[in-house]
Amino acid sequence: MLLRAADRVLRFVEDALAGLILFAVLFIVTWELALRGFFGGSHLWTDELSRVLLIALVYVATIGLTRDGAHVSVEIVPSALGPRARAALERVADALCLVFALAATWYGIGYVEETRMFGISFAHSNLPFDVWVAQLVVPVAFGMISLRLALRLLGVRPAAPVHVAEG
Repeated sequence: MLLRAADRVLRFVEDALAGLILFAVLFIVTWELALRGFFGGSHLWTDELSRVLLIALVYVATIGLTRDGAHVSVEIVPSALGPRARAALERVADALCLVFALAATWYGIGYVEETRMFGISFAHSNLPFDVWVAQLVVPVAFGMISLRLALRLLGVRPAAPVHVAEG
């Protein structure tokens, strides 16, 4: 019961964060297009900030894909297995992905700390924050992916299966 409640709260936070980032990207790009089209001007920061936000959106979307079990997978072996063997294989895959996500979180923290120590900035676009602030998306997203994978291993999985696109 507690895990399901945590899942609902995380789902809301993840979806709200993705929506907020998407709205920010759309607003910034629209602003820049209007500025260029109607006033013949431009800001250096809009291109860089929209790029940073699009990268952040990819990482946040990956959290949702992990949550919903919608990540890319090869279905040749699992489709040939029975339900119990398939579930066991999914748990092994989730455990291996969790090890990777925890490592990415750990090394991402180190990478962000190193960038912060050197004081690297977005000098060419005059963004009002250092590069490490943008790089925080890596350890934060992989930390949240780790949490999602841990919840999957504890039995919190999507209620409905994700549809598979076959080609």
